[in-house]
Amino acid sequence: MSKMGAVPDSYVLVTAMKNEGKMLPGLFESVQKQSRRPVLWLIADDGSTDDGYEQAKKFALSNPWVVVVTREEVPNPPWVRFGSAVSFGYEKALKMSKERGLEYAYLAVLDADTMVDKDYFEKLVAALGKDEKAAIASGMITTVGGGRLEAKPAPRGCARMYRRDFLEGIGGLRAYPAYETIPEIKAMNRNLGFVVMDDAKGLHRRPSTQISDAQGLRSRGIVRYCMGMDFVSALAWSYVYARAVGFRHARGFLGGYLEGVRKRYPRIDDEEVERYFKGSWKRFLLNSKTKDSVNELLVRLQCCP
Repeated sequence: MSKMGAVPDSYVLVTAMKNEGKMLPGLFESVQKQSRRPVLWLIADDGSTDDGYEQAKKFALSNPWVVVVTREEVPNPPWVRFGSAVSFGYEKALKMSKERGLEYAYLAVLDADTMVDKDYFEKLVAALGKDEKAAIASGMITTVGGGRLEAKPAPRGCARMYRRDFLEGIGGLRAYPAYETIPEIKAMNRNLGFVVMDDAKGLHRRPSTQISDAQGLRSRGIVRYCMGMDFVSALAWSYVYARAVGFRHARGFLGGYLEGVRKRYPRIDDEEVERYFKGSWKRFLLNSKTKDSVNELLVRLQCCP
């Protein structure tokens, strides 16, 4: 599956950031110490008003493999913003790597608030190199949640690697909310797998709110509407969240979904993704009949309910 001419153990790295000045020193050290560095690290600044952009430019001056770009136009509404910033960085990375004549087999995304062990990306490269049926790889990321550290086994979008030919074949990283969900769905539809390396470790330094508070679930409800989820599926997943984290949180998810309906937020123009979310209530019904508890179901389907 490797792209013809690509160096089999090389990769390009993309990071999107906005007002991450306090996080950047740790991020820079984390990437600079990688046992296998990227051939290009594209840092996309999304209109920072702190000193983040200046820090990144200064870092790039002494590291020619690092390129910093910025954009002035900001998409509306704000919950689309991060996905569009990553997509912007991805497109710039493609252009820059072509201009520099760089050959690479993989593309990775690392969030600005995430640090990884020095051999993290080397291990992901090795894992994808061994498994030709795997399209996406990530490590075991510890995150802050409820004042404590939690390791989550699901593939994590904050420090993830994609096989280049797979990513280009599905149209790249697209400017949608929950942008990382789209490659997951398309990989599953193509009978391609995920690799989660237990011994590749990282730390997500910002608390995760996806299923830990009502506002986080409200945002998820909006996103699921935009991804094409139908009302019956939204009700089914509201029940899942109510069982797992309480009625108030479930109300947040359903409220976000209904906000999308009421305000007629634009829905994804991708039949494959829309079809996946329209049928998600069937997967819920199937899994709820197995020995899995609702909490286990949440963990396994956290990225793609």
